[in-house]
Amino acid sequence: MSNYRLFLATLLCAIIMPAVAQTPYSQYGYGTMDNIATGNQRAMGSTGIGIRNNTQINMMNPASYTACDSLTFMFDFSVDYKGNWYSEGGSQAQSQSGGLNYITMQFLLGKNVGASIGLTPISHVEYLYGNTITNGSYTRVGEGGLSQLYAGLAYQPFKWVSLGVNVGYMFGRIQNYVQVATDATTGIYYKTLMVNDVRLQAGIQFPIDFDSKNNITAGFTYTLGKPVEGEALAFDTFNDTITFNMRDYYSMPHCFGAGLSYNYDKRLTIAVDGRYEMWEDAKFYNPNTVSFESLNNRMRLSAGVEFRPKLVSSNYFDYIRYRIGGFYEESYIKVGNNKVHEYGVSCGFGFPLRSEDSMLNISLEYSHRNGYPNALLSEDHLAVVVSMTFNEMWFWKRRFE
Repeated sequence: MSNYRLFLATLLCAIIMPAVAQTPYSQYGYGTMDNIATGNQRAMGSTGIGIRNNTQINMMNPASYTACDSLTFMFDFSVDYKGNWYSEGGSQAQSQSGGLNYITMQFLLGKNVGASIGLTPISHVEYLYGNTITNGSYTRVGEGGLSQLYAGLAYQPFKWVSLGVNVGYMFGRIQNYVQVATDATTGIYYKTLMVNDVRLQAGIQFPIDFDSKNNITAGFTYTLGKPVEGEALAFDTFNDTITFNMRDYYSMPHCFGAGLSYNYDKRLTIAVDGRYEMWEDAKFYNPNTVSFESLNNRMRLSAGVEFRPKLVSSNYFDYIRYRIGGFYEESYIKVGNNKVHEYGVSCGFGFPLRSEDSMLNISLEYSHRNGYPNALLSEDHLAVVVSMTFNEMWFWKRRFE
């Protein structure tokens, strides 16, 4: 079976798997935010802003698209399976989640012009929990999230600089549902957000070659903050349903990213990333409380390493990519006066397929999430991430004598 047919068969199986991310913290704001990292990048702590690689797609920085080889067409998609453990006070629970993460492709349009298109998640909402109250109980349910269908373009006018931009169509539906049941009555409250908007991201990279074996790349990204277009709906048992335009009540923040990578002999890559998102200036309205939610500026630091033993060898294990990484994040979510932070470690392998440029990536990712300064719900997540990159020479024509 060709790599192309294998891609289609595996992708068809992956699409039927629903993407979920179960955490009660996703009831706040737009849910938990995705890092838009490919499978190989997740094994490296989800770094990528300063990485240029001609065999792997990098959606984190659109300026990286010019690193693609001129004769190749790359596909990449990823699925994961996650075990989740929760504890609060003396109570404990667990769940499972997973599904398709993203689909993307990359190719060159001409000399020094690269492009990419794909479907990626932006945020995830998935939770179900309840508790007892005086003379009754309450149940909270949430589902949905935001995604984007994007198209990106990059241009490298000089060897030492590459410029890129992603234009995304952001869409999705988020629903939060609360049921309060007492001996006397039952109240139902829910809000639904239906988003249809455009998202813009710009990136730049500065690749510098010191010699034939040593080079570094500095990268920077900016995502435009703006009001969110769409429709919101709020309902409760004792009042009429309210429908209103989201633009005056919801917005996305200005986001900044910087990354640096060092590469030695195309065998060793060391990368570090930093991101800062200005959520304190963004708006998110809660119609059930008739107030705007308080948000925290999001900050994320990550680092990762990829190592390949040899460039040329008769031993298959010398071609495997060995990866490790870690991260620390302060979330934009606030619970009362408490912030939410998360940290994690990851490791993984890249196994070359029939051709060295096509690869099966498998990684293991552990993360822990909790509130501070007061401890809230403690979450531990262990994910197995599988992605496949197909690198095909679609634009190469055979010549016969």
